[in-house]
Amino acid sequence: MNEKEEAAAAALRASIQRRFELHNELANDLEKRSVVNAICALNIPFWFNHFVWTYDPRVATDPKMLATVPFDLFPRQYDLLDWITARVQAKEEGVCEKSRDIGWTWIAAGYALNRWLYVDGFKTTFGSRKEIYVDNAGDPDSIFGKIRLIMDRLPVWMMPKGFVQSKHDNFMRLINPANKNIISGEAGDNMGRGGRSTLYIVDEGAFIERAEKVNAAIVANADCRIWASSSNGPGNLFHQKRSSGKIPVFRYHYSDDPRKDAEYVKQKKKELESTPWTWEAEYEINYSASQSNVCIPAAWVASARKLYDLIASGQIQYDKPERGRAGLDIGAGKAKSVLMPSYGIIFEQPSRWLQVDNIKTTYDALDAALERSIDIINYDAVGVGNTVTSTLNYVPEKYQQLQINAVNTGVAPEERLMADKRMAAEWFDNLKIQLWWRGRDRFRATHEHILFLEGDTEHGVPHELWELIALCRCQELESQLSIPLWFKKENGLLILESKKQLAIRGVASPDDADAFMLNLAEPMPALVFGAI
Repeated sequence: MNEKEEAAAAALRASIQRRFELHNELANDLEKRSVVNAICALNIPFWFNHFVWTYDPRVATDPKMLATVPFDLFPRQYDLLDWITARVQAKEEGVCEKSRDIGWTWIAAGYALNRWLYVDGFKTTFGSRKEIYVDNAGDPDSIFGKIRLIMDRLPVWMMPKGFVQSKHDNFMRLINPANKNIISGEAGDNMGRGGRSTLYIVDEGAFIERAEKVNAAIVANADCRIWASSSNGPGNLFHQKRSSGKIPVFRYHYSDDPRKDAEYVKQKKKELESTPWTWEAEYEINYSASQSNVCIPAAWVASARKLYDLIASGQIQYDKPERGRAGLDIGAGKAKSVLMPSYGIIFEQPSRWLQVDNIKTTYDALDAALERSIDIINYDAVGVGNTVTSTLNYVPEKYQQLQINAVNTGVAPEERLMADKRMAAEWFDNLKIQLWWRGRDRFRATHEHILFLEGDTEHGVPHELWELIALCRCQELESQLSIPLWFKKENGLLILESKKQLAIRGVASPDDADAFMLNLAEPMPALVFGAI
């Protein structure tokens, strides 16, 4: 045993000894128990440091360690408990961004159990994307599994009068018979449906499917809502909340744990060397951590924004065309409808609408096109786009100067010879991935050109301006462009991550980015307008 291990073992022995001495002291002293209970109600850290035990099966095979160990708070955990208490007292929302394996769930479980014991009328609800993460019989990794492990190791005299485990400890529901407090659990689309709560904790909120729907439900459930999660990239609701500047954020990083030293970092990185972005995203809390199969990396998008600024400042000469084209993505009220205009290589701010009536959306888009000097509109004609197609057959004469192209991104790719002399149909599964790849190629060229201008002789490559993209400052669009992943099918064709797959990652439909890619579709035969 080295010096560090000896110090850790000595601290562990001292903590166990201190706890046992207090427990023995309180064994038969009712008056002291009453005083200690009063202290635990007011001082949650005291309760953790004297009565809470945790469990880590990873150390069970080490003869020098115990699988069940006392929970002694380190400094940042004191801060976290104070932060949670402040959110509850202020009745406000909070976001906790955290590294993996940092003990957030143990802190949240302990906090909820302490309030369950000592604060009358306090109800905590835990929500997660699946029931097994909330409560799974006999599984200490579930939230209720941790609550039970803490509860089972409390002194008998600390438990509520009349508590019978078989009666009051049920699936996703823990009842205090003395004060009627409840700790409950919910999962998936049922989150927020179980009545009012004092505190609602959304566990791994960046991975929630249909997060907007969940958010709307829990707003009505509790004034104090805490979204806690490791990073799952930009674009999802958790990241939007964390980046809004309107919600208190607590950063809970692995470096806050004094036990996680340089050796820990070295070992974890070695374990994850085949997927280095996992370390960046889930341990370093890096929302921009690049996966190898991101269709358009964030750095390329940032270069497109730099090019826009260089053109706007006159440092790069570009004659912006007076007339433009646009892509139109239809949301049908479930998501925003977006018109994305471009003028040559310059992409300007989109126009957006959120409405169910697709007929009105069609006219709004046509009016915006005329107002913004747009001649060509490519729109998504599949599904809700059918209403647009029908509407366009009967429009006033003033709109008939526009060229309107119906685009079905699910069809075969456009006939085009690729760089390796293969046809596009030998590269891509459908038109959608072909359009995104077209955007990818132009963003990559833009990034290489910017690096060239910045003097990077190793990675910089000059390109003709017409090959590039100059992107206006639009945070929503910028974040969406770097969200979708690409994959290879068994037949070797490339395919883009579907909206269903994005939803599993907790990411809403990238409407701005979809409109952007529709803009890149090749001109098709214009729609023949009907007469009114």
